[in-house]
Amino acid sequence: MSESAQSPAEGRDVPRPMLAKRLASGLLGYASGLPLLLVGGTFAFWMREAGVSLQVIGLLSWASIAYSLKFLIAPVMDAYALGPFGRIFGRRRAWILLAQLGVTAGLAAMAFGDPATNLPLAAAACFAAAIASASQDAAVDGWRVELAPTEEQGLLVAAYQLGYRLAMLTAGAGALYLAEGLDWVGAYSAMAGIMALIAVVTATLIPRTPRDDEPRDPAARGLALAAPLKDLMALVAATPLTTLAMIGLYRVPDQLANVMSSPLYKDLGFTNIEIANVTKVFGVVLGIFGAFVGGFLLTRLSLRTVLIIGIVASAATNLFYSALAVTGHSVLMLAATISFDNVASAIAGTALIAFMSKLAASEFSATRYAVLSSIYALPGHLLAGGSGFVASASGFPVYFALTFVSGLPALLLVLALREPRPAPTRAGPSLAA
Repeated sequence: MSESAQSPAEGRDVPRPMLAKRLASGLLGYASGLPLLLVGGTFAFWMREAGVSLQVIGLLSWASIAYSLKFLIAPVMDAYALGPFGRIFGRRRAWILLAQLGVTAGLAAMAFGDPATNLPLAAAACFAAAIASASQDAAVDGWRVELAPTEEQGLLVAAYQLGYRLAMLTAGAGALYLAEGLDWVGAYSAMAGIMALIAVVTATLIPRTPRDDEPRDPAARGLALAAPLKDLMALVAATPLTTLAMIGLYRVPDQLANVMSSPLYKDLGFTNIEIANVTKVFGVVLGIFGAFVGGFLLTRLSLRTVLIIGIVASAATNLFYSALAVTGHSVLMLAATISFDNVASAIAGTALIAFMSKLAASEFSATRYAVLSSIYALPGHLLAGGSGFVASASGFPVYFALTFVSGLPALLLVLALREPRPAPTRAGPSLAA
């Protein structure tokens, strides 16, 4: 292969100890994972404790839609270098740093926009933090890909995932512990402080990528910004609509249950410490175990069979939530529910990721996978906005029984599914750009 044909990361990689790269990837994984629960489940705990209605909690779950639209954010970061800011810090680091400052400001505003006294400010800050967090995710993905050659990417991803999981513990169990010992304002102020510290480290210690200082070609910007729409059209044209519908509906039972699970815990009288210990610490361990189970099943069974197991198990989990709502304050029942939920959800998630990865395989696999990820996440997030109205009108036992039934369309589509083939790519300069 000629030097000109090599990827930039392979041909001009900056000499740097692999340990430093892995530590940087782990830190940025932590930065990416920290805001997710703080604008989602943890914020729902706080709102319900402050007396916010289920209807409003459901509507504010729409903040998570930002994470479904990362494929629209990434091309902007590829096309623009942020002027002097980009020249000082490097293009990728500049975008990461800008997003981290946005997350910091959003979390700080959430802390001082206490939903008990100033819900509009807290809600606006939640949406702003979610948008900044989604932007950070897209920027970190680009940084990681450009930092090291292909053979080192596995180590970087592993470090990123470890950091991400530790951040979920911090934003879940850690925030609940702080809220119990201090208050919610103190907990969110501490989280904003952590993000500010990470931003300082990003600006000073996170390494630049080999392409950080490359000038952007103005002529290529239009093509870069149009690429997601063009690839979405090509993917839809090449993929049966029933397959895309299955992807969009597969995680709906999980997504609908997750939005109302936090208010359920609060209404049943569980303390922050009980919720943190069972749903966050114990739940994370069970989720890791479930991912291993899902991977093992994929080595022994067909992908279609594991998809069936995943959708049946993840939908059936919601019957446990319905039973918990009837049982009332029972730590044992909560532990049983969380055990089944985390294992089943991890199996379903592993199966769907494997399916989408196989379907997206092409020379544009990263873009295609981003589009498929948005298709899988968006319907459930949109429907979740109305979850509070349904739960308020029907009660938690009936609501979670209905979320169990919501898995039926996906199950029927999986039963009619054929093993995916890599989607053909529509060749042309617009996609190649």
